[in-house]
Amino acid sequence: MNKISKFITNNLYAFSLYTRQIAGTIVLFVIAHYLSVYDYGLFTSYKSIITFCFMLANMEYANYILVSSKVNIHEVKLKIALFLLNAIMIAFCIIFFSLFCKLDNHLLFTLIVIRTFFDSVFFALILPFFQAAKKFNTIAIINIIYSVCISIIAIISYIFKLSLIKFLLLNICLGFINFFQCSYYAKINYVLAINNIKRFVKMLDKSIFGYIGSTVSNYLYAETSSLYVATFLPKEQAALYFSAGTIAMIVGLLSAAQTQKMLPELIKSDTKKTIEVIKRNLITVGGLLLIVLLFLLVFGKLVLKLLYGQDYYVNAYPILIMYFIANIFIANGAIFGVYLTAIDQQYIKIKMKVETTIITILGLIILHKYAIYGAVIALLISSIYVSARFTFVSLKFIRQGEVNEKQF
Repeated sequence: MNKISKFITNNLYAFSLYTRQIAGTIVLFVIAHYLSVYDYGLFTSYKSIITFCFMLANMEYANYILVSSKVNIHEVKLKIALFLLNAIMIAFCIIFFSLFCKLDNHLLFTLIVIRTFFDSVFFALILPFFQAAKKFNTIAIINIIYSVCISIIAIISYIFKLSLIKFLLLNICLGFINFFQCSYYAKINYVLAINNIKRFVKMLDKSIFGYIGSTVSNYLYAETSSLYVATFLPKEQAALYFSAGTIAMIVGLLSAAQTQKMLPELIKSDTKKTIEVIKRNLITVGGLLLIVLLFLLVFGKLVLKLLYGQDYYVNAYPILIMYFIANIFIANGAIFGVYLTAIDQQYIKIKMKVETTIITILGLIILHKYAIYGAVIALLISSIYVSARFTFVSLKFIRQGEVNEKQF
């Protein structure tokens, strides 16, 4: 029992991230059961577009806050306040400019903007406090409670067949409560940041441009296919693409927890420890993902039918398999990407991601006549490329580190 208790304690944060992702996935599955295919396609398309727009609110700022502050809690909290205020301003800008765009439902778009801020952007920007304070179990408990609550909201919405608008309003209320609770616990002083905005901005250094460039290039290569589907293809086809993508994102579920825990370990670590951390995470993530892939190859069609409740979604099976394989390569590259972040080599990541974006765009141009299949094939090709580039470049730095340590 002591060993089990210790294992749970040591891995509670990773478990909580899995819980968050699972809960978010359950939400999509549940609402897909009672929404029309068109409405589900509209919702997921707006969600994809808004996620891309929020790139401006979190250009790897969480990693920048932690690394640039040298894990100093006081400085971390000051920077969190600044970047959260920036995120709130960007949310208002997205809503304002959307009024001048031709949208099927402006109210729905606005509510998804607010929900996305509370559901993902806020969590990402508040995380450095818990990393610096080494309070992973605290944020883990917050994640688990939040996950349970959004799952309950989804189930209530399904039982009472609540409209998408009411479903989003309930989620926003939960996010609002979580925002104030976490801000109070971390003692984030937004008023101080507003009153001393110039002094806070001076705390930023030039290294932030590396994170900004890396994130822009990352979103471009990672989201280009999704934006193409959300913008140019019929919403029924978008529903297929995003239904497969939701299941395939289990890769992100498995790798995100590991990469977030890796960063503090790799900062200022020697070469031997670096190799151990990378190997451990590659084996853990890779092994689990291969097991899930085998399961989907055999039971993928059944999974789509059970999770989405409509025969139409079974057509997403080949998209699901290709999407999942693409994300396996992305997960492998992400592990080496964390190492490059830890050694402050963001600018190298930018170059490789820009290359990958170009490959993705060329793939979409060449394969556009195949619609969603062309989009997912373009994603697969670019994923293989970026994974290989991150791996080989990281290994080069690791070998250089070994040589330098021997000479020293």
